Amino acid sequence: MRRRVVFPFPAIVGMEKAKLALMAVAVNPTIGGVLLRGDKGTGKTTLVRSFADVLPEIEVVADCPFQCHPRDPQLMCDSCYARYERGEELPVARRRMRVVDLPLSITVDSSWVPGH
Repeated sequence: MRRRVVFPFPAIVGMEKAKLALMAVAVNPTIGGVLLRGDKGTGKTTLVRSFADVLPEIEVVADCPFQCHPRDPQLMCDSCYARYERGEELPVARRRMRVVDLPLSITVDSSWVPGH
C-alpha cells in the first residue's frame, strides 16, 4: 500500500475561490460538485486531497454499494427506497466522506466507475 502525504488544508495559501467552492459544496451537496481548472502544477490536486481530510464522517446504509443516506428517502437508490417503504430498518455505518476525481468528459448518464 502506498503512503500518501497530504498537505493540511488550512495551510494552503491562495486559491481562495477554489477553497470557497469546495467548502460550499461540502455544506450544500445539491450544488452538484466543483470543477477546478488551471495550469498543471498549480496545486489543484493538493488542494482537493487536503480538503478531503477535513471532511466529517457521514452515515450511510451499511450494505448499499451506493452509500445511500439511511434516513432521507430522496437520497436513496431504488433498492434502499423499497426497503425503507417496507419499513425495514436500514443498517447504518459511519464512513469517511469520499472525494472522487472524474474525467472531464463525464456526463450524468455515463457508466464511468472510479478506479476502472
